[in-house]
Amino acid sequence: MAAKGSGVIDSALIVFVVVTIGLGGVVWLRGGSELLRDGLGNGASLLAKSGLIIIVSFFAAGLVEALVPKHAIPTALGVDSGLRGILLATGAGVLTPSGPFVAIPIAAALERSGAGTAPLVAYISAWGLLALHRLVAWEIPILGSRLALVRWSACLALPVVAGFVARVFTRG
Repeated sequence: MAAKGSGVIDSALIVFVVVTIGLGGVVWLRGGSELLRDGLGNGASLLAKSGLIIIVSFFAAGLVEALVPKHAIPTALGVDSGLRGILLATGAGVLTPSGPFVAIPIAAALERSGAGTAPLVAYISAWGLLALHRLVAWEIPILGSRLALVRWSACLALPVVAGFVARVFTRG
C-alpha cells in the first residue's frame, strides 16, 4: 500500500525498480542472458503463485477499513489511546488469523483510519510473535506443547514493550 498522500509511483517503487535493474545487471554479468532469463522466469512464477492472493488481500483490507466506523479507530487506537490502545492492538494482532498478505494491509488500513504508531507497532509485533493460529496450527504440532508455549509466553510482553518504545520514538 502506498503511504498517505502518495501516488502509485512513489519513492519506494522507484527504489525497487532501480534495485531490480541493478540485480538484473549483476545476474547478466555473472551468467549472461540465459541466467537473466532464468531469474526473470523465477520471478514470473512467484508472481503467478502469489500475485492473486496479494491482490485479494488488499481488497480484504479495504473491506475491513470500510466496516470499521471512521471515528472508532482514532479513539481506540489513536495517538492518545495510551496503554489501552496498545493492549487492544496487541490483542487484535494475536487474534488476526492470517499471513502477511492480510495482516500488513490491515495495519495499513488501520493507519489510514487514524491508528497511532505505537498501537500499530504493537499490532504488527503481536501478529508476528503471538498469532494464535500459528501457535495452534504449526508450533504446537511441530515443536511440541512445551517449547511452543514457553516461546509464546516468553514473547507475551514484547508487543506492549515495542508499542511503548515506538511511542517514545514518535512522541518525543
